[in-house]
Amino acid sequence: MDDSSRNKLMWASFLTLVASGVGFAVRTAMGGIWGADFNIDGQQFGQIMGAGFLGFGVMIFFGGILTEKFGYKKLLMAAFALHLLSGVMLFVPRYSPDNAFTILYWSVFLFSIAQGLYEAVINPLIAQLYPDNKTHYLNILHAGWPAGMILGGLLAAALVGDAAWITNLSYWELPLASFMLLLFVYAFLAFPQEFPETVGESSSGNWGLIFSCFASPVFILLIFLHGCIGYVELGVDSWTTNLMKNLLPNSILILVYTSFLMFILRFFAGPIVHKINPIGLLFVSSVIGCLGLFWLGTPIESVFTIFAAATFYSLGKAFFWPTMLGVAGERYPQSGSVAMGALGAAGMLTVGLIAGEAIGYKQASNASAKLAEISSETFDRYKGGEEKGYLFLPKYAPLAANLVATANSSKQLEDSKDYDVAGYFKLLDPTLEELSRTDPEKFEQKMKSGTASLLAEYEKKISDQKDPESYKQILECIRNANKDISQVQAADIYGGRRALTLTAYVPAIMAIGFLILMLYFKSIGGYKVLEVAEDGTLREATDHHDS
Repeated sequence: MDDSSRNKLMWASFLTLVASGVGFAVRTAMGGIWGADFNIDGQQFGQIMGAGFLGFGVMIFFGGILTEKFGYKKLLMAAFALHLLSGVMLFVPRYSPDNAFTILYWSVFLFSIAQGLYEAVINPLIAQLYPDNKTHYLNILHAGWPAGMILGGLLAAALVGDAAWITNLSYWELPLASFMLLLFVYAFLAFPQEFPETVGESSSGNWGLIFSCFASPVFILLIFLHGCIGYVELGVDSWTTNLMKNLLPNSILILVYTSFLMFILRFFAGPIVHKINPIGLLFVSSVIGCLGLFWLGTPIESVFTIFAAATFYSLGKAFFWPTMLGVAGERYPQSGSVAMGALGAAGMLTVGLIAGEAIGYKQASNASAKLAEISSETFDRYKGGEEKGYLFLPKYAPLAANLVATANSSKQLEDSKDYDVAGYFKLLDPTLEELSRTDPEKFEQKMKSGTASLLAEYEKKISDQKDPESYKQILECIRNANKDISQVQAADIYGGRRALTLTAYVPAIMAIGFLILMLYFKSIGGYKVLEVAEDGTLREATDHHDS
């Protein structure tokens, strides 16, 4: 293959991850908006974010098998179609709010299936295009993910939420679906090209050789550890914006910042990763990631300290995913996309089935318990529906997602200790939301008539409501806003910090696993890069790094 075609395929593959990163980053900023618009609570938001990895986990494994059977190009075209469909579905919830959770869940699930097909194709494709420098180019390839999160994060910071730099765009679907623009660029680059044969196509269907990686105990341990990587890297990224929302003016910036650090490290540090022991690097990264999460989970008041802790955590997580894929490519070259797909599946299934909802459970349950501890009266006013649990963990009484989202977005008025309660009135009367967007001056004038007079106005309308108890609950929150809001915000911050602290135990487990692998490779003479000989056997590669 000539250099021009190879470069086009490299950059097209890079753009698939950029597009996925844009969609993911904007989605992380939707928690408050979906909570206010559709009453989607923290655990439900975690389920939606988890769906963004569940389909990925399933498809990246089976996609690896399909790639070996049908080749790279057909799978990439299927991913393109599914990715477009997922974007179109984002525009439906506005017209069917009662089904918003279900529609958003399946839109994100399709998005994740497309992602899984992408990675089932691009990881072995890049390893095959650059056989003498796999880890380096896999790190460059996976710099596309944080690059996409930077673009998506900046887009969300500019157009999404009350703290938006430019405007709080009423049609949040537009920035959320903006990733679709990138799809046509990579399609233009990739689809006209001739793709190389997969390992399966070129090995005359020797499937026993391709699946031989699963006979290795070391590979089974790598699968477990990559599941942990999915939890600690993507699980935390899913929640970073939500967990930091009360600590920063625009919390999406913390995701932009950590993504920028990942981009720099992955894009420019590939040669370093190639020349050192990748297992040792993964061990050190696990230790740093563990300490970074503990630091982020401590009571931090200054913005500088938050970013310092985030910097430390980013140094830990930057090399996890691509370096593990590099290990799969270097130690199990006979397994092609199946080995890489199995690792990717473990990571994504862990996020989709466990991490997304588990972190949401930890945040929501701890926030609820903290508010009950601070004030039982405030807790009663903000209490949500029936008790919730997760797997074998104890049940808790959840807080009402729309009320918590409104409290988090409420600021103290200038020259006053009172809080802005306009958000609560919007919950009472959806027409006020539309008025605030179409005629801000008239909306402000109505709000200036005073809380007492507005309360009296809306108290008269209780009998007209379909859900009078919920209506009364909002009225009670308005009456006690100046007392309650700071307590709700404090409880929510505590829940986020506690979730990060508990998550720090995952990289601690990873560190133990990588230490075991370091000792194993030392016992067999060091880490060696392998290649497939002409007779189908494995041998030490002629150009490799020993450690």
